[in-house]
Amino acid sequence: MEFSGEAFQSGHGIRWCLAGERFLANGIGGALAASADWSYVHGYGGADPENALALAAICSRFACFHTVLLHGAAVDYQGESILFVGPSGIGKTTQAELWAKHLDGQIINGDKVLLRQFPDGVIRACGLPWKGSSPYCLNRNVPVKAVVALRQSGENRIRRLSQLECMEYFLPHIFLPHWDPACLEGALDTASDLIEQLPIYLLECRPDEAAVALTAKTIL
Repeated sequence: MEFSGEAFQSGHGIRWCLAGERFLANGIGGALAASADWSYVHGYGGADPENALALAAICSRFACFHTVLLHGAAVDYQGESILFVGPSGIGKTTQAELWAKHLDGQIINGDKVLLRQFPDGVIRACGLPWKGSSPYCLNRNVPVKAVVALRQSGENRIRRLSQLECMEYFLPHIFLPHWDPACLEGALDTASDLIEQLPIYLLECRPDEAAVALTAKTIL
């Protein structure tokens, strides 16, 4: 698809333009057109092996309904979810697997999680069929107990982050639909609410059972 007018490049590798309809493209032949409110989407081409454009469109629609996509892993532990966030390769799936191994947690997703603030005010982690390189994806939604930002270290230690620190350790892992100002505003508003309401910790750790025990003792 050829773009007319202004076209931009996002941090998610997506080009877009807005002209009545919304047009997104991934640079390798895949593209889609969406209605102004993202309630209708039509795809073009076939070069979108991970359906990344479809996910982008879905997240754009959800952004207006107190819902954002988080790049992170989620574990269901006794009916509450623990979320692990951090850069790719930091050990999010590893920590989730340690919770499954040592505390009998169930991994909802090892890479992508929807966070939604429901009308009753409860923030829930919701499963997705998108899972990146992780093999885990369960179709369930579970109230969020805590968010744990990860940093690799030779010693296990954990502390709760201030709201200002959350901007550094948590906000970068929320998917922001930069291609639509209304959706972007909705996503940022939801992210702000999450930072205010959720306990968010920094866990500097080794990939071992002791890290799990320390985290569980602190947040539970």
